[in-house]
Amino acid sequence: MIKEGLYEFVEGAGPVEPFLGKYAVKTPQIFERVREGWARVGLDPSSVYLPMRVEMELTTKCNDTCGHCGMGALPLAEGRTLTDKQIRYLLDQFESIALPSLAITGGEPFTAWRALLATIEGARERRIDISKLTTNGAWGTPGRCGPVFERLEKAGFLDSRLFVPLLMLSIGEQSTPLEHVARILRHAVSSYTGRELNVAVSSLADPADREHRLDQLITVYESAYGEFPHDRVHSTMRVYLTNDRLDGQEEVRRPGHTPVSKWMDRCFDCFAPTVGAYVLPTSLLKQSGDWYTCAAFNVPEKLAFGNLLRERARDVIGYANRSAYVAKVRQGRGLKALHDVVPRSFTETTGCTSFCDSCTLLIDRFDEATGETTGRSAPVPLIPVAALLSRANSPTGKAS
Repeated sequence: MIKEGLYEFVEGAGPVEPFLGKYAVKTPQIFERVREGWARVGLDPSSVYLPMRVEMELTTKCNDTCGHCGMGALPLAEGRTLTDKQIRYLLDQFESIALPSLAITGGEPFTAWRALLATIEGARERRIDISKLTTNGAWGTPGRCGPVFERLEKAGFLDSRLFVPLLMLSIGEQSTPLEHVARILRHAVSSYTGRELNVAVSSLADPADREHRLDQLITVYESAYGEFPHDRVHSTMRVYLTNDRLDGQEEVRRPGHTPVSKWMDRCFDCFAPTVGAYVLPTSLLKQSGDWYTCAAFNVPEKLAFGNLLRERARDVIGYANRSAYVAKVRQGRGLKALHDVVPRSFTETTGCTSFCDSCTLLIDRFDEATGETTGRSAPVPLIPVAALLSRANSPTGKAS
């Protein structure tokens, strides 16, 4: 099993080797190609923050109910999916900023099958790679597995220019039979090469025992198909995190407390252009349109810099690039940059449970010390999608 973190290529830190890593690229000139795209659409390639990928929450609907859900997914009857008009508008906005790649997540994207195909097809038309597609694998039944792969391929899932697409199978608390997940893995590794498709398994564990279902999956796979393809399957191993946006989520009981200062010192630069092990910088787009400069499960709310269903993508990126907090973290290559702003009397004596929790605390203390206001403090008035589409199609950029 290929662990997360291998084959990390950071811009300026040596050559890039294609086709290595969970988020492998197809060209050693990946950073040059991306920066050429930004320059072509009038963005400054040297900006503090420009996303290499957007994690797009296509739907909040899910066919499963997990006690701990990092993304705050909702039951099928309660969740919402981006409309066709919203998908087209968002893809047009991504094209306007030369977005290199898109990751599709949920909820469970395959509960919004038509919208999923429309997103993949629309991205291909605009030359935006699908670098990741996340699913719980409920579609891996004997009758559906092969046809779903065929339809994804027809829609353009594999038609990427810069990134090897990744199919991410999530097996945390999901009730999807592991036989379905194993069948998807078998089809992926036997039908496509590692240069055509990457596959990965994401398994989140309770922090109390840190047990994952991965061993169970390997057993199920080997009983049906023989030796598990460790050389092809990447992994993401995490522990559950508290998500304040999900009402009624089970409480996460994490033993012990880690000082904020240790999280700061171990934090890597999430704004430095990186491929291979990760795709960075990345951003999170919620189904509501809220846009964050980080795609972590429990991203601090203050890292929301606008709403892409109400504002132009380049405007929201402008807000992020004017953020003193984002600039400080980028300049100092991670949260450790804040040691000279937030006193150690706070960071060494205050405990928290994750990088994201420490980031939340640090933003508040940074704003208090500098007088800055990180994020968008005031709500933005809603503009109907029809008006946005009209504006996008108008030569003057104004709604007709």
